[in-house]
Amino acid sequence: MDRRSPLILLAAAALLFSPFASHAVEKGWFGFALVIDADGILNPKLRSIKIDKVFPASPAAKAGLSAGDRIVEIEGILVEGAKADTLKAAMQKSVGETLRFKIKRGTDALQDVSLIAGPKPRN
Repeated sequence: MDRRSPLILLAAAALLFSPFASHAVEKGWFGFALVIDADGILNPKLRSIKIDKVFPASPAAKAGLSAGDRIVEIEGILVEGAKADTLKAAMQKSVGETLRFKIKRGTDALQDVSLIAGPKPRN
């Protein structure tokens, strides 16, 4: 190992852990609770996802979503038959990022929905 190697490692560590390093990105919030029907335990295969509750003044409420709306596609991935981990990862957005999905409301045609993640309200 040459003499510069420890110095380079020390400088890299200082940059990574310095107060000037970028801050963690805040996890986004959409303002709805879901009911999930699935088969399996560790990484279940999904049958359906329905919106159970929409929180007032949330991105979901502003988009007109309602309890009972069925989510049929998330970020281009069909819900029915998808693995839970795959859809969970697709729904993880930071504040300001957009989540795109399709819903089915009663007998109406599929509806495209785009929600921009907001900060989670502080209680």
